[in-house]
Amino acid sequence: MKIAISVCGIAVLLGTQAWAADMALKTAAPPQTSFSYSWTGFYLGGEFGGGWSDETPNYAPNDQVAAPLLNGNAGIPGQQPFPRGPIRQAGVVGGLEVGYNWQFSEQWLAGVEADFSFSGMRGDATGKSVFVPAAPGFAGFTNIVSASQTTDWYGTIRGRAGWLATPNLLLFGTGGLAYGRVGDSANHVMGSAPGNFAGGVVPPFSAICFANVPCYAGASSATKTGWTAGGGAEWLFDQHWSAKVEYYFVNLGIETERLTALATIPSTSPSSFNILFREQFHVVRVGLNYKF
Repeated sequence: MKIAISVCGIAVLLGTQAWAADMALKTAAPPQTSFSYSWTGFYLGGEFGGGWSDETPNYAPNDQVAAPLLNGNAGIPGQQPFPRGPIRQAGVVGGLEVGYNWQFSEQWLAGVEADFSFSGMRGDATGKSVFVPAAPGFAGFTNIVSASQTTDWYGTIRGRAGWLATPNLLLFGTGGLAYGRVGDSANHVMGSAPGNFAGGVVPPFSAICFANVPCYAGASSATKTGWTAGGGAEWLFDQHWSAKVEYYFVNLGIETERLTALATIPSTSPSSFNILFREQFHVVRVGLNYKF
């Protein structure tokens, strides 16, 4: 009888434990399904936006024929210096980027990023000033200067440092090396009545300017290097995908273009002057990256 009661007690105890274990499994919290935010790793993506600049070129004469023409000090009453209108460059930019992030604490990360973008940025400007004022029976002469500036492509190699405002929202600053292909062109026309011409000679240089046709002209293109700096925000919305918006400034230095007289007095060298373009611009763009 005692043996039977003991057996029954053991059976009840085992059954109670099994029921309790089963209830614990049924009431346990479901496993977490949201992904863990980690920024560390390589990424590849694309970017698209717009660039712009608003620059005023500077002029520098190379001889004593060009100097009074540019500076407006030839001693002619009413003469004005060369016009210096701004060149407003603007256009669409877009390309690819690749980088690596290292999240070294809960709220901080560092990284490196390289990008390459094609550019449709272009700007043109035309200015006019008085060389010889008009008078009764005389049309006078005006200096008409036209200039254009283009950025064909550019790229950057930058460091990044960021603060995580939330686990998946990064605020960052960036800066480093920039490079790009730029082009510049300009010409000077002496405006007057058809058939008029003006000229100057200070040996060994000279220039002859016929009315309404280019008198000085030049063009150049070059691959330039410089620096860039900026910042932005990036949102990691999936284990592998992030979207960002950013601004940066690119400075590729100064491009010097030589404008040379197209017509000269025989046995003299062409007069010339330089036009100095500041090759710098602003960019605002959005990007989409895939993190490996």
